[in-house]
Amino acid sequence: MQNPTHPKPVRTALVTGASSGIGEATARALAREGYALALIARRKDRLDLLVKEIEARGGRAVAIAADLAEDEATDRAAREALAFLGRIDLLVNNAGYSPGAAIEQVSRQDLRHIFDVNLLSALQLIGAVTPHMRAQGGGRIVNVGSVAALVPAPLAIPYAATKIGMHAATDALRLELGRFGIGLSLVIPGFVDTAVFDNARTASQALRDDPDNPYRQTMFDLDELAMKNLENPLSPDDVARVIVRAATDRRPKARYYAPRSTLVQKVFLGMLPARGLDAILRRVYKLPRPRPAAPPPL
Repeated sequence: MQNPTHPKPVRTALVTGASSGIGEATARALAREGYALALIARRKDRLDLLVKEIEARGGRAVAIAADLAEDEATDRAAREALAFLGRIDLLVNNAGYSPGAAIEQVSRQDLRHIFDVNLLSALQLIGAVTPHMRAQGGGRIVNVGSVAALVPAPLAIPYAATKIGMHAATDALRLELGRFGIGLSLVIPGFVDTAVFDNARTASQALRDDPDNPYRQTMFDLDELAMKNLENPLSPDDVARVIVRAATDRRPKARYYAPRSTLVQKVFLGMLPARGLDAILRRVYKLPRPRPAAPPPL
């Protein structure tokens, strides 16, 4: 019988991008598992509603409004999370977005913003929680990757680059932090029914309306492909369950795929030579055949 004077300690988690999609579903799933939560996103109103929902079910959570593109805001959010929770047993790095444009249509400032939100804030938060996890004897970090890091696609280059960076960083951090009892896992979702695709289309609407945009038809073709893939999509709840498994498995895996067919896809595509992979993906994306590269001038 449990001693009432020594209640079971409550596990704690910090979740980014928690106002919608995978982050919101993960917050609910972790709350059901008994985690106290610090929830970070820009939209305070959405976070407040989620906190009220969790508290109404007997949970404990705090909403922390922060723009993770800003280093000072990210640092402040980490401090507020620690002050509320007292300790951080789990960090879920989920925040991210994609603009949906060709690389020549993305400014250097836009590139910085994408990297700040998708990758640099995650690394900054890992750096912020590591000393506390080390002092408390360990912890878990779950980074949310993407199938975009496994399957090349046009018009999402900055997003894919940040997710490839997340994959590489997670692997290296397992080596760096494992000695302190800090485990890292990467969750790689396939096509998930979230607002990401709608947001990307909205952000690039001016390009879609421009008849002189040389990538306009490709944008429409990729829209059609995305809608086809979303006919039988994963739900955010599906991915949240995988994240909870990564957070609670006694011996967590380095990678979790959602669905498992994403792993099959990765293995198959990885076996192909670059030319063969390009040929397949050009057909999938309805891209024209490449022209021979122009020779250098004499």
